[in-house]
Amino acid sequence: MKRLCQVVLANASRHFDREWTYVVPEPLRESIDIGSVVYVPFGTRKTPSRGFVTRFLPELPDQYDEEKIRDISALLSDRPAVTEEQVKLAFEMKRRYYCTVGDALDTMVPPTVLSVGDRRVKAARLVDMDEATELLDSGDLRSLKQVRVIELLLEHEEASCIEIRQAADVSQGVLNTLAKNGVIEFLQRTVSRKLPEELEEVEPADAFEATEAQRKAIEEIDDAAYAATPGELNEFLLHGVTGSGKTEVYLQVADHVLSRGRQVLILVPEIALTPQMTRRLVARFGERVAILHSRLTPAGRYETWQRILAQEIPIVVGARSAVFAPLKNIGLIVVDEEQESSYKAETKPRYYAVDIARIRAMMNGAVLVLGSATPQVSSYWRAKNGFSTLLNLPERISDAGMADVEVIDMRAEYARGNLSIFSERLTRELFYTIERGEQAMILLNRRGFSRTIVCRSCGWQMRCPFCDIALTSHRNPYGGEAKLPNRMVCHLCERLARVPKYCPECSSEEIMALGAGTQQVEEEINKQLPHAKILRMDLDTTRGRFSHKEILDAFERHEADVLVGTQMIAKGHDFHNVTLSAILSADQLLGAGEFRASEQAFQLMTQVAGRAGRGLKKGRVIIQAVQPDHFVVKAAAKQDYDAFYREEIIFRNRMAYLPFGHIGMAQLKGFDRYETEDVARAFQREVAALIDQYGGTFSNTILTDASPAPVERIRSRYRYRVMVRDESAENLTRLLFMAADRLKRPKGVSLAIDIDPWTTL
Repeated sequence: MKRLCQVVLANASRHFDREWTYVVPEPLRESIDIGSVVYVPFGTRKTPSRGFVTRFLPELPDQYDEEKIRDISALLSDRPAVTEEQVKLAFEMKRRYYCTVGDALDTMVPPTVLSVGDRRVKAARLVDMDEATELLDSGDLRSLKQVRVIELLLEHEEASCIEIRQAADVSQGVLNTLAKNGVIEFLQRTVSRKLPEELEEVEPADAFEATEAQRKAIEEIDDAAYAATPGELNEFLLHGVTGSGKTEVYLQVADHVLSRGRQVLILVPEIALTPQMTRRLVARFGERVAILHSRLTPAGRYETWQRILAQEIPIVVGARSAVFAPLKNIGLIVVDEEQESSYKAETKPRYYAVDIARIRAMMNGAVLVLGSATPQVSSYWRAKNGFSTLLNLPERISDAGMADVEVIDMRAEYARGNLSIFSERLTRELFYTIERGEQAMILLNRRGFSRTIVCRSCGWQMRCPFCDIALTSHRNPYGGEAKLPNRMVCHLCERLARVPKYCPECSSEEIMALGAGTQQVEEEINKQLPHAKILRMDLDTTRGRFSHKEILDAFERHEADVLVGTQMIAKGHDFHNVTLSAILSADQLLGAGEFRASEQAFQLMTQVAGRAGRGLKKGRVIIQAVQPDHFVVKAAAKQDYDAFYREEIIFRNRMAYLPFGHIGMAQLKGFDRYETEDVARAFQREVAALIDQYGGTFSNTILTDASPAPVERIRSRYRYRVMVRDESAENLTRLLFMAADRLKRPKGVSLAIDIDPWTTL
C-alpha cells in the first residue's frame, strides 16, 4: 500500500497555501517524518519545489484520484528540520499574522539548516588593504554599507560572505558592487563544524541564597510548573526593581524544572547585549546550555540547531527567534526584559515573540515568566486584572540600595549661559567619579555627531534625496579634524553625502550642526576631562560579530572610565564599579509620535538609572531635561512604576489604546507614488465594503482614510497606510486579511499587515 503524506510549499502564495498530497517513495519510507524538508513536483514547474511534511494520511481522501498523485522527488536530510509542535505552531501563525505556513516555517528554521552539508562557502577579502584605507580617508564612498564592509575586512582580513552580510547588515549586492570596483575579491573556503565560540570557559557557580521575596517567587512559579497541564496558560509577571535578583529566580526555577526531566527556554532582548546573563547560565548549567542568535557563524548555528533538535541540550537561551527552538518537552519559558521592542518582528511574518511564547507554553503545559523592572502597561494591566499572576521583588539585593536620582533643569543652565551638552552638576560629578576610580555610564539615544546640518542664513537643511528624513552628521574616523562633521548619513537607507562648503540655496558659508549625538558627547568629555578613558557603544561601533562583547568586557575590566552610548547600554548590564549614570536630553524620548512614547521613555530612564550603584557603593543618577516637571520624568526620577502606571492607564483607557483596544496597520509600498496611493485607496474601499457587508461584527470598528506614512519615502519607495481600530484583535485580523486577499494589486506595490505594530512611523 502506498504511503501518503501532506506537504506545504515553502514559497507558495497565499492562494496556493494549503496542504498538498504526495506519495512517499519506497526508498524514503523510513527517512521521511513530520517536519522533514522535501522537494516535490508542483504544477507545470520544471524544477521541484521545496516543502515541509505536515502529516501522514491513513488513506486517500475520496476526492483524490490515486493515479494522479505524484511522488516526492527528494529528501533534503534524514533528520526533520522542525518538530511536529512547530508545524502546528506554523498553522496558528498563519491565522494570526499575514503570512503562509511556509513563511512561518522558514522563519523558524535557520537558513544554514536548509542548506545542510555545504562545507565550502563563499568568502571575501580586500584586494589591497592600503588602498582600502585610502578609499575610506578620501570620503569618496557614497554608501555607509560599503564603509562597514571595508572596515570589517580591515579588522578581520577575510570572512565568509554570509558572516559579512550578517555582521555589517548588508545585502550580497553591496559585496558584488565592491568586487566589481576592485575593492574586494571573492574566494572559496572550508568551514569547520565547531560549536559556537560563545560557549566560553566559565567557572562553575552555585546558586545564591535567595532573599525572602525571591524565595516566595521561586516557590510560586515552581509549584505552578509542577502542576501545569497542556491547554492552560500559567503566566507570571515578575516585577522587580533593577538589581533585585530576577535572574537568580529564573535560574533556581530552571534548576527545579530540569530536575524533573523537562526543558527550559529563556529569551533575552539581544544576546550580544547581555553576556553576563549567558555567563551565569553557563556557569550554573555548563554544557547543557545552547545559545541561539543571529551573530552565530553559519556552522555554529547549524550545529547548535541540530543538537537541540536531537534533544541533546535541555536549556536554550537566545534573542527573539530562539522562541522557535525545537525543544519537545518545555517546562519553563522565561522572557527577560519583556518590555523590549526587539521581541516584535519587523519583517514578514510580523510575529510578537511573547505571544508565541504564550502559545508554546500552552502547547507544552509549561509556565511562562515575564520579567521586567519596567513592564509594559498592557502586561501590568493583565496581571492586575487576573490574566497573569503578579510577583514583586521590591528591593535591591545590594546593601547600597537604590541610587539617588537628581533631575537637572536645563532651562536654568541655558539661562546661566551654559550651552554645553553637560550641566555644571554633571561635569563635576563626572570629574569626582573618575578621580575616585569609579565608572560612569552616559546615555544619549541618538548616534552620530549631530542631529542635522542647517544653514543659519536661509534655514536650508540637508535631507536624503531617497528618503523623507534629514541626514545625520557623523565624524569620519579616517578624515582627521574639521570644523564641521565631514560625513552625512541617512539612517534609513545608509547613503553617504559630504557636507557642502556653501549653502546650495543661498550660497552662504553659515553652515552649522544642530543637536548632539553620541560622537559629540564622546568629543565633549575628551575636551573637558582629557585624562578620561572613554568607550562608545552604538550601532556604529558594534558592527562586528563580537563588538558588543568586546566593548562590555573592556568596560568591566575597567579599561575605560566612561561608557557613552544609545539605549543598548541600558539593558541588563551589571557593572559593580559604576556609581554614576546620566541621561542627556531626556525630553527627546517623549517626542517619538507614538502612543507608547511615554512608556518607552519611562522604561529607558529607569533602566539607565538602574545601572548605577549595583555594587557596594552608593549610586548617583542625573537626568537632564527641559521639561523636569513632566510626569514621566518625575516618576522615573523616583523609580516609581506604580505612579507612572496610574497616569498612563487613564490615558490608554480614554484613547482605547492597548490594553483596551487594538490597532491594525496595512502598509503599502511602491516606487510610483500615484500607483501606491491608488492601491492604498483601493484597499481602504475593500475594508469599508467588508465592514458594511458583515454589519454588527464590526460595529465598533474605526477605519481611517488611506494616507501617506509619517515618513513618506524610504529608499525611494513611497509608503501609504490604512489604519483600523477595534476592541478585538481577532476582528481586526480577520477584517484586514480578507481585504488583503480580495485586493488586486500590481507587482510593483507590496502590502504588509501588522496587528498592534510597535511603530507606525
